[in-house]
Amino acid sequence: PLRTAHGMEGVLGVEQEELVTLLGADESRMLDALASQSATSIERARLATEVQEASLREEGDRLRSALLTSISHDFRTPLASLLGNVTSVITYGELYDRPTRDEMLGVARMETERLSRFVRNLMDMPRLDAGAIGPRTEMVDISDVVGSAINGAERLLMRHELVIDMPAELPMVRLDFVLAEHVLVNLLDNAAKYSPAGSRIHVRARREGPWLQLTVSDEGPGIPAAALPRIFERFYRAHASDYHGAGVGLGLAICKGFMAAMGGRISAHNCPDGGGANFTVSFPIDAPGYDAATGALRGEPQP
Repeated sequence: PLRTAHGMEGVLGVEQEELVTLLGADESRMLDALASQSATSIERARLATEVQEASLREEGDRLRSALLTSISHDFRTPLASLLGNVTSVITYGELYDRPTRDEMLGVARMETERLSRFVRNLMDMPRLDAGAIGPRTEMVDISDVVGSAINGAERLLMRHELVIDMPAELPMVRLDFVLAEHVLVNLLDNAAKYSPAGSRIHVRARREGPWLQLTVSDEGPGIPAAALPRIFERFYRAHASDYHGAGVGLGLAICKGFMAAMGGRISAHNCPDGGGANFTVSFPIDAPGYDAATGALRGEPQP
Protein backbone atom coordinates (compact mmCIF):
# COMPACT_ATOMS: atom_id res chain seq x y z
CA PRO A 1 0.00 0.00 0.00
CA LEU A 2 1.14 3.51 -0.88
CA ARG A 3 0.04 5.45 2.19
CA THR A 4 0.49 9.12 3.01
CA ALA A 5 -0.74 11.33 5.80
CA HIS A 6 -3.76 12.19 3.64
CA GLY A 7 -4.76 8.61 2.86
CA MET A 8 -4.11 5.84 0.38
CA GLU A 9 -2.55 6.85 -2.93
CA GLY A 10 -2.41 3.40 -4.52
CA VAL A 11 -0.86 -0.06 -4.34
CA LEU A 12 2.64 -1.13 -5.38
CA GLY A 13 3.03 -4.59 -6.90
CA VAL A 14 6.31 -6.49 -7.28
CA GLU A 15 6.75 -9.22 -9.86
CA GLN A 16 9.59 -11.73 -9.67
CA GLU A 17 10.74 -13.72 -12.68
CA GLU A 18 11.38 -16.75 -10.51
CA LEU A 19 9.72 -17.18 -7.15
CA VAL A 20 12.59 -18.76 -5.25
CA THR A 21 12.15 -17.33 -1.77
CA LEU A 22 10.09 -14.66 -0.08
CA LEU A 23 11.61 -11.23 0.30
CA GLY A 24 14.15 -10.97 3.04
CA ALA A 25 14.30 -8.29 5.72
CA ASP A 26 16.60 -6.06 3.71
CA GLU A 27 14.50 -6.39 0.57
CA SER A 28 11.32 -5.71 2.55
CA ARG A 29 12.78 -2.55 4.07
CA MET A 30 13.95 -1.37 0.65
CA LEU A 31 10.50 -2.09 -0.79
CA ASP A 32 8.87 -0.13 2.04
CA ALA A 33 11.21 2.79 1.40
CA LEU A 34 10.44 2.74 -2.33
CA ALA A 35 6.71 2.55 -1.59
CA SER A 36 6.97 5.49 0.81
CA GLN A 37 8.90 7.61 -1.69
CA SER A 38 6.52 6.68 -4.50
CA ALA A 39 3.50 7.60 -2.37
CA THR A 40 5.07 10.93 -1.45
CA SER A 41 5.91 11.70 -5.11
CA ILE A 42 2.42 10.80 -6.28
CA GLU A 43 0.89 12.94 -3.54
CA ARG A 44 3.18 15.86 -4.40
CA ALA A 45 2.26 15.61 -8.08
CA ARG A 46 -1.45 15.46 -7.22
CA LEU A 47 -1.21 18.45 -4.91
CA ALA A 48 0.75 20.42 -7.55
CA THR A 49 -2.01 19.69 -10.08
CA GLU A 50 -4.67 20.79 -7.61
CA VAL A 51 -2.76 24.01 -6.87
CA GLN A 52 -2.42 24.71 -10.61
CA GLU A 53 -6.10 24.06 -11.20
CA ALA A 54 -7.00 26.33 -8.28
CA SER A 55 -4.73 29.03 -9.71
CA LEU A 56 -6.36 28.72 -13.13
CA ARG A 57 -9.81 28.94 -11.56
CA GLU A 58 -8.73 32.01 -9.61
CA GLU A 59 -7.30 33.62 -12.76
CA GLY A 60 -10.48 32.80 -14.65
CA ASP A 61 -12.57 34.34 -11.87
CA ARG A 62 -10.34 37.42 -11.91
CA LEU A 63 -10.70 37.85 -15.66
CA ARG A 64 -14.45 37.36 -15.51
CA SER A 65 -14.67 39.88 -12.69
CA ALA A 66 -12.55 42.36 -14.66
CA LEU A 67 -14.66 41.83 -17.75
CA LEU A 68 -17.95 42.28 -15.91
CA THR A 69 -16.63 45.36 -14.11
CA SER A 70 -15.42 46.89 -17.38
CA ILE A 71 -18.63 46.09 -19.20
CA SER A 72 -20.87 47.43 -16.43
CA HIS A 73 -18.81 50.66 -16.26
CA ASP A 74 -18.11 51.28 -19.93
CA PHE A 75 -21.54 50.28 -21.21
CA ARG A 76 -23.44 52.32 -18.65
CA THR A 77 -22.34 55.74 -19.94
CA PRO A 78 -23.07 55.27 -23.66
CA LEU A 79 -26.34 53.45 -22.91
CA ALA A 80 -27.49 56.26 -20.64
CA SER A 81 -26.53 58.88 -23.23
CA LEU A 82 -28.16 56.90 -26.04
CA LEU A 83 -31.38 56.33 -24.11
CA GLY A 84 -31.55 59.94 -22.90
CA ASN A 85 -31.10 61.51 -26.34
CA VAL A 86 -33.43 59.15 -28.17
CA THR A 87 -36.12 59.45 -25.48
CA SER A 88 -35.89 63.25 -25.55
CA VAL A 89 -36.25 63.40 -29.34
CA ILE A 90 -39.20 60.99 -29.33
CA THR A 91 -41.01 62.58 -26.38
CA TYR A 92 -40.17 66.26 -26.75
CA GLY A 93 -39.05 66.46 -30.36
CA GLU A 94 -41.41 69.30 -31.21
CA LEU A 95 -39.79 71.47 -28.52
CA TYR A 96 -36.36 71.37 -30.19
CA ASP A 97 -35.31 73.08 -33.38
CA ARG A 98 -33.85 71.07 -36.25
CA PRO A 99 -30.13 71.67 -35.45
CA THR A 100 -30.66 70.60 -31.81
CA ARG A 101 -32.49 67.41 -32.84
CA ASP A 102 -29.77 66.61 -35.36
CA GLU A 103 -27.10 67.10 -32.70
CA MET A 104 -28.91 64.84 -30.24
CA LEU A 105 -29.39 62.13 -32.86
CA GLY A 106 -25.73 62.50 -33.84
CA VAL A 107 -24.69 61.86 -30.24
CA ALA A 108 -26.99 58.82 -30.15
CA ARG A 109 -25.42 57.49 -33.33
CA MET A 110 -21.90 58.04 -32.00
CA GLU A 111 -22.70 56.19 -28.76
CA THR A 112 -24.27 53.35 -30.76
CA GLU A 113 -21.11 53.03 -32.83
CA ARG A 114 -19.07 53.04 -29.62
CA LEU A 115 -21.15 50.18 -28.20
CA SER A 116 -20.78 48.34 -31.49
CA ARG A 117 -16.98 48.52 -31.22
CA PHE A 118 -17.11 47.25 -27.64
CA VAL A 119 -19.25 44.27 -28.62
CA ARG A 120 -17.12 43.52 -31.67
CA ASN A 121 -13.97 43.44 -29.56
CA LEU A 122 -15.64 41.18 -27.01
CA MET A 123 -16.67 38.79 -29.78
CA ASP A 124 -13.29 38.85 -31.54
CA MET A 125 -11.21 37.92 -28.49
CA PRO A 126 -12.53 34.35 -28.02
CA ARG A 127 -12.34 33.84 -31.81
CA LEU A 128 -8.67 34.77 -31.70
CA ASP A 129 -8.06 32.40 -28.76
CA ALA A 130 -9.75 29.58 -30.65
CA GLY A 131 -7.78 30.27 -33.84
CA ALA A 132 -11.03 30.87 -35.71
CA ILE A 133 -9.84 34.06 -37.43
CA GLY A 134 -7.99 33.24 -40.63
CA PRO A 135 -6.78 36.18 -42.72
CA ARG A 136 -7.77 36.47 -46.37
CA THR A 137 -4.72 38.23 -47.69
CA GLU A 138 -4.33 40.10 -50.96
CA MET A 139 -2.01 42.76 -52.36
CA VAL A 140 -3.31 46.07 -51.04
CA ASP A 141 -2.34 49.74 -51.30
CA ILE A 142 -1.93 50.83 -47.68
CA SER A 143 -3.40 54.25 -48.48
CA ASP A 144 -6.72 52.51 -49.24
CA VAL A 145 -6.70 50.93 -45.78
CA VAL A 146 -5.86 54.27 -44.14
CA GLY A 147 -8.58 56.08 -46.06
CA SER A 148 -11.22 53.48 -45.20
CA ALA A 149 -10.22 53.47 -41.51
CA ILE A 150 -10.33 57.27 -41.30
CA ASN A 151 -13.83 57.27 -42.79
CA GLY A 152 -14.88 54.65 -40.24
CA ALA A 153 -13.39 56.67 -37.38
CA GLU A 154 -14.64 60.05 -38.62
CA ARG A 155 -16.83 60.71 -35.60
CA LEU A 156 -14.08 59.60 -33.21
CA LEU A 157 -11.75 62.21 -34.69
CA MET A 158 -14.18 65.14 -34.79
CA ARG A 159 -12.45 66.94 -31.90
CA HIS A 160 -8.91 66.43 -33.21
CA GLU A 161 -6.75 67.60 -36.08
CA LEU A 162 -5.70 64.66 -38.25
CA VAL A 163 -2.31 64.88 -40.00
CA ILE A 164 -1.53 62.34 -42.73
CA ASP A 165 2.05 61.74 -43.88
CA MET A 166 2.21 59.04 -46.56
CA PRO A 167 4.76 59.11 -49.41
CA ALA A 168 3.36 58.31 -52.84
CA GLU A 169 5.99 55.67 -53.67
CA LEU A 170 5.06 53.19 -50.91
CA PRO A 171 4.95 49.56 -52.08
CA MET A 172 1.83 47.43 -51.90
CA VAL A 173 1.65 44.87 -49.11
CA ARG A 174 -0.11 41.54 -48.66
CA LEU A 175 -2.69 41.78 -45.87
CA ASP A 176 -6.31 41.20 -44.93
CA PHE A 177 -8.05 44.49 -45.70
CA VAL A 178 -10.81 44.05 -43.10
CA LEU A 179 -8.45 43.04 -40.28
CA ALA A 180 -5.96 45.81 -41.10
CA GLU A 181 -8.76 48.40 -41.18
CA HIS A 182 -10.03 47.16 -37.81
CA VAL A 183 -6.53 47.48 -36.34
CA LEU A 184 -6.16 51.07 -37.57
CA VAL A 185 -9.65 52.08 -36.36
CA ASN A 186 -8.80 50.73 -32.89
CA LEU A 187 -5.53 52.69 -32.88
CA LEU A 188 -7.27 55.89 -33.97
CA ASP A 189 -9.94 55.33 -31.32
CA ASN A 190 -7.22 54.84 -28.72
CA ALA A 191 -5.40 58.01 -29.79
CA ALA A 192 -8.61 60.06 -29.70
CA LYS A 193 -9.53 58.86 -26.21
CA TYR A 194 -6.14 59.52 -24.65
CA SER A 195 -5.39 62.95 -26.12
CA PRO A 196 -7.05 66.30 -25.37
CA ALA A 197 -9.55 67.93 -27.68
CA GLY A 198 -7.94 70.10 -30.35
CA SER A 199 -4.67 68.15 -30.33
CA ARG A 200 -3.18 66.54 -33.41
CA ILE A 201 -3.20 62.86 -34.33
CA HIS A 202 -0.54 61.85 -36.85
CA VAL A 203 -0.72 58.90 -39.22
CA ARG A 204 2.64 58.19 -40.87
CA ALA A 205 3.67 55.47 -43.29
CA ARG A 206 7.27 54.51 -44.09
CA ARG A 207 9.20 51.67 -45.62
CA GLU A 208 11.83 50.19 -43.31
CA GLY A 209 13.75 47.44 -45.11
CA PRO A 210 11.39 44.52 -45.71
CA TRP A 211 8.61 46.13 -43.66
CA LEU A 212 6.01 48.79 -44.33
CA GLN A 213 5.42 50.63 -41.05
CA LEU A 214 2.29 52.57 -40.20
CA THR A 215 2.48 54.75 -37.07
CA VAL A 216 -0.36 56.45 -35.20
CA SER A 217 0.86 59.19 -32.83
CA ASP A 218 -1.09 61.35 -30.39
CA GLU A 219 -0.34 64.33 -28.16
CA GLY A 220 -1.70 62.83 -24.95
CA PRO A 221 0.08 62.04 -21.68
CA GLY A 222 2.00 59.10 -23.13
CA ILE A 223 2.25 55.60 -21.69
CA PRO A 224 3.57 55.14 -18.14
CA ALA A 225 6.85 53.23 -18.14
CA ALA A 226 5.37 50.53 -15.90
CA ALA A 227 2.51 50.01 -18.36
CA LEU A 228 4.57 49.56 -21.55
CA PRO A 229 5.29 45.82 -21.06
CA ARG A 230 1.59 45.13 -20.45
CA ILE A 231 -0.04 47.55 -22.87
CA PHE A 232 -1.22 44.77 -25.23
CA GLU A 233 -2.60 42.50 -22.50
CA ARG A 234 -6.34 41.94 -22.47
CA PHE A 235 -8.37 43.92 -19.91
CA TYR A 236 -5.33 46.10 -19.15
CA ARG A 237 -5.89 49.86 -19.21
CA ALA A 238 -2.92 52.10 -18.54
CA HIS A 239 -5.07 55.15 -17.68
CA ALA A 240 -8.15 53.43 -16.30
CA SER A 241 -8.39 55.80 -13.35
CA ASP A 242 -7.96 58.95 -15.42
CA TYR A 243 -10.07 58.26 -18.52
CA HIS A 244 -13.63 57.11 -18.08
CA GLY A 245 -14.08 56.27 -21.74
CA ALA A 246 -11.10 53.95 -21.92
CA GLY A 247 -13.09 50.89 -22.99
CA VAL A 248 -12.91 47.32 -21.75
CA GLY A 249 -9.17 46.98 -22.31
CA LEU A 250 -9.42 44.71 -25.36
CA GLY A 251 -8.74 47.05 -28.29
CA LEU A 252 -4.94 46.79 -28.25
CA ALA A 253 -5.07 43.05 -27.51
CA ILE A 254 -7.27 42.66 -30.59
CA CYS A 255 -4.76 44.69 -32.63
CA LYS A 256 -1.93 42.42 -31.53
CA GLY A 257 -3.90 39.28 -32.39
CA PHE A 258 -4.93 40.55 -35.82
CA MET A 259 -1.38 41.64 -36.68
CA ALA A 260 -0.01 38.25 -35.63
CA ALA A 261 -2.66 36.54 -37.79
CA MET A 262 -1.45 38.56 -40.81
CA GLY A 263 2.23 37.88 -40.07
CA GLY A 264 2.80 41.46 -38.96
CA ARG A 265 4.00 43.21 -35.82
CA ILE A 266 2.78 45.90 -33.46
CA SER A 267 4.73 47.93 -30.94
CA ALA A 268 4.20 50.89 -28.63
CA HIS A 269 6.52 53.55 -27.25
CA ASN A 270 6.40 57.15 -26.12
CA CYS A 271 7.28 60.05 -28.40
CA PRO A 272 10.99 60.89 -28.04
CA ASP A 273 10.32 64.62 -27.69
CA GLY A 274 7.98 64.03 -24.74
CA GLY A 275 4.22 63.91 -24.64
CA GLY A 276 2.14 61.46 -26.60
CA ALA A 277 2.41 57.84 -27.59
CA ASN A 278 3.35 56.09 -30.83
CA PHE A 279 1.75 52.83 -31.95
CA THR A 280 3.44 51.22 -34.95
CA VAL A 281 2.11 48.32 -37.02
CA SER A 282 4.52 46.68 -39.47
CA PHE A 283 3.42 44.69 -42.52
CA PRO A 284 5.88 42.44 -44.38
CA ILE A 285 6.64 43.47 -47.95
CA ASP A 286 6.58 40.72 -50.58
CA ALA A 287 9.80 41.88 -52.21
CA PRO A 288 12.42 39.80 -54.07
CA GLY A 289 15.17 38.69 -51.74
CA TYR A 290 13.07 38.98 -48.61
CA ASP A 291 11.15 36.36 -46.66
CA ALA A 292 7.80 37.94 -45.74
CA ALA A 293 7.25 35.48 -42.89
CA THR A 294 10.41 36.47 -41.00
CA GLY A 295 11.13 39.91 -42.42
CA ALA A 296 14.76 38.92 -43.09
CA LEU A 297 16.87 38.36 -46.17
CA ARG A 298 16.28 34.90 -47.61
CA GLY A 299 19.07 32.59 -46.64
CA GLU A 300 20.19 34.84 -43.79
CA PRO A 301 20.60 32.92 -40.51
CA GLN A 302 17.96 33.74 -37.92
CA PRO A 303 18.86 34.69 -34.33
